[in-house]
Amino acid sequence: MKALVAVVAVLEDAAKVGMDSHSAVNALENAGFELDQMDDRERQEFDEVLERVAASADPAQREWIRNLPRNLGIDS
Repeated sequence: MKALVAVVAVLEDAAKVGMDSHSAVNALENAGFELDQMDDRERQEFDEVLERVAASADPAQREWIRNLPRNLGIDS
């Protein structure tokens, strides 16, 4: 899960600074689409693991991590 969070962070940064932003946005959309295919059990597990990652993260990044599902278009 930490790897997924790290990849999303890199892709968001790439999209913001223009480093092949189209590819970065496309990758984020694809990740969101694939995650949106989770069934209810998988979604609950994803949310639980994401919360554990957020709780152990730097305080400045916790809210960003907790907002990943919304930011990827996969609100629970």
